[in-house]
Amino acid sequence: MSARRGARALALGLALAGLLAGAAGAAIPSAEKLAGAVAEANRHGGRAKPLLLEVTLRDASGAELGKGTLASHPTGLARLELRTPEGLERHLLQGSQYAASRDGVLLDAPRPLLPPLFLMQADSAASLRAALASFGVAAGEAHLALAGDRDCYAIGSRAPLAAPAPPAAIRGGPAAAAAASPGVPSIQVEVGSFDWAEIDGVGGVRYPLGPSASFEGVRMPRWVEIQAPGEPPLRLEIDRVARANAPAAAFGVEWLSSAP
Repeated sequence: MSARRGARALALGLALAGLLAGAAGAAIPSAEKLAGAVAEANRHGGRAKPLLLEVTLRDASGAELGKGTLASHPTGLARLELRTPEGLERHLLQGSQYAASRDGVLLDAPRPLLPPLFLMQADSAASLRAALASFGVAAGEAHLALAGDRDCYAIGSRAPLAAPAPPAAIRGGPAAAAAASPGVPSIQVEVGSFDWAEIDGVGGVRYPLGPSASFEGVRMPRWVEIQAPGEPPLRLEIDRVARANAPAAAFGVEWLSSAP
């Protein structure tokens, strides 16, 4: 943890401790109200429809690894077709079920290149909470969190910020390592704007999201970083977004092995 982020975490922790000591939870919406506010932001962002995204995959140096298209459906379905030097990769996400193929052959341990952007398309509190639950998020829990340098509300079981951490935590000692380790599934949205800031998945996979922009009237992050345990970070840049005619039937497992 950097000194800057450690100081911000300490400041937020002290603020949260003060809130809890005074009017407990007064500044933190309940998970139900927060889900409603996030769903409203999804609707206003023009995302509550099937979407087709043109994307570029890059490594940490910025080198291009592949280009392709990502289709995302509000019902909890997504698919990514990516042309890479290794071949044509297809990734399919059905709720929390992930599968991928390369040149029509199923992969045993695919890279988690396909983020669950369908969570950003839920148009009601009920549908968002159901989608979160299917993705393994404890949809009944809400707290404050940090996503990079962004102050956020979080839904999920990720540990809330605590009041004064020991100096070792700020200097980067063992306590800091524990605080920085990936949490259980959760989502984080920026305080005030409700822009999505991070999605944490199962197995320690994290998807930090870049600043939002308008793509032909659809508000989406400019990029999604892919952080998986034991693998170098990758970045999926969003080049274009359009509303799409993508029926749920187009997201079947047979697509993984079908002809291009």
